[in-house]
Amino acid sequence: MSNSVTVKICGEEFKLITDDSIEYTQAVGNHVNAEMQKMLARRVGRMDAAIMAAVNITDELFKVRETDEQLRAQIKSALDAEATAKADANAYKRENLSLQKKLEKAEKALAKAEKSLQKIQKTAKSGRSGAEEAEPEEPSEPLNEAEMAELVEKSKRPRKTRKAKAEAVRAEVAEETAAQPETAETEAAEAVEAVTEVAEASAVAEVVKTAPEAAAPEPEAVEAAPEAVGES
Repeated sequence: MSNSVTVKICGEEFKLITDDSIEYTQAVGNHVNAEMQKMLARRVGRMDAAIMAAVNITDELFKVRETDEQLRAQIKSALDAEATAKADANAYKRENLSLQKKLEKAEKALAKAEKSLQKIQKTAKSGRSGAEEAEPEEPSEPLNEAEMAELVEKSKRPRKTRKAKAEAVRAEVAEETAAQPETAETEAAEAVEAVTEVAEASAVAEVVKTAPEAAAPEPEAVEAAPEAVGES
């Protein structure tokens, strides 16, 4: 709605039609009148005063526009910076969430590794304890020639006793199988031979068992011992 406003400039009234409010229009007229009065104070003509007042008002307008443009640019820069800051903040939040997940995963892996380490340490400790409890006996020193000779002599001593026992078994079996068929005699003979071999092997084993490991005869020597006993 248009308003008809009368303003007074340099003692003259001017009727203005404007869409602005009456107060605003009168404020504009008062500003122009003040500028005109400044110029008239310099004792210039009304035309010169009007031109100089228009120049001053235009200067103020341009400066206000420049300030306004600067403010707009600053506001736009601030808005852009705010948008960038928000984008960075969102990116940091996402990165933070990702790092938190990785941290939780690492903590779980660390806890699992610690449990495994404790289990390994416990197992190793148990193994050391068992090893300490069951320390192997120190190997005995090897026998010298005199001790070896004495051991061989001891192994020869039971031969007569074993031979006598074998003869007694043969005699007893012969009596029991005197009236038996040939098959029974064969079986008895085999039994007697087996008993003899077992007795001889047991005697040798007992002697060898009492000696240290380093003095144990070679397998071939042990196998040959029963044959030697049988021959004697």
